[in-house]
Amino acid sequence: MSTSAVSAEAAPAVGSNKSPVAVSQIGLVGLAVMGQAGAPVDQTIVQLSKYMEAGDIIIDGGNEWYENTQRRKEEVAKKGLLYLGMGVSGGEEGARRPSMMPGGSAEAYTHIKDIVEKVAAQVDDGPCVMYIGDGGSGNYVKMVHNGIEYGDMQLISEAYDILKTVGGLSNEELAAVFSAWNKSELASFLVEITAIIMAKKDEQAEGFLVDKIVDQTGSKGTGKWTVQQAADLGVAAPTITASLDGRYMSSNKPERVAAAEVFSKLGLQQPTTVPGVSKEQLVADVSAALYASKICSYAQGLNIIKAKSEEQKWGIDLGGLARIWK
Repeated sequence: MSTSAVSAEAAPAVGSNKSPVAVSQIGLVGLAVMGQAGAPVDQTIVQLSKYMEAGDIIIDGGNEWYENTQRRKEEVAKKGLLYLGMGVSGGEEGARRPSMMPGGSAEAYTHIKDIVEKVAAQVDDGPCVMYIGDGGSGNYVKMVHNGIEYGDMQLISEAYDILKTVGGLSNEELAAVFSAWNKSELASFLVEITAIIMAKKDEQAEGFLVDKIVDQTGSKGTGKWTVQQAADLGVAAPTITASLDGRYMSSNKPERVAAAEVFSKLGLQQPTTVPGVSKEQLVADVSAALYASKICSYAQGLNIIKAKSEEQKWGIDLGGLARIWK
């Protein structure tokens, strides 16, 4: 039996029962498909399956719509193949120490369990991987994970804005604040890189790089899917929804600039630093607000997963899921 990760670039050569795929190849090919979804994966599976035998395993490690995963699992089963849709997370570190969320064929997971437990990031209570459930559950929880991350990024952006606009903190002070937060209960990859970004000087001119970045962002779909699922399931997810709206507003810069001109003509000015504000107290207050808001964002995401798990009868272990997301 061979185990293959889905890759549009390398599919025909990978997964041949004449040449089993090494663990290192599985990792590299799995990363190659990150971000690719939809028709390219279907086309890859068609090509890949020509080189496979009954009992072989296909793993899709990309961000995929869960119903596509469920459909593919059923389709390849007709050929005797096993299918896993596996969410993979971890930022830059995820290339070598990821958190993995495999869902689909339980039989397939028994064959790869020893491999992925060694590859996964390790925490005090074990590897950051567990079998999520049947069908498209692995891709689904990764989708919601990304939705929660949308909320996280929006909250961090608003914390930055309040500290800079209201408190008048400099970029050096902001870098120090986020660095300190990364040694507290707020410690996370996103807070860590925010501290690094705040301190980054422009290597080609004077000043800080953050002040020269265009204030526009986009989205790749998982945040939208999460909000749509929340609505379909009747689950409130205000933090995640607001973060998606924030991205839409950010991407439409011409409209924002036009609105600012209208407001300026009406006598409304851009907010400025508030005189007499204690920077120390403001930092403490924003830290507490950020912590509470992050808890809300995670609770909203887990509520979505809980509702979907009950609907699909996936039996997802929410406590275990929180553990592998550490």
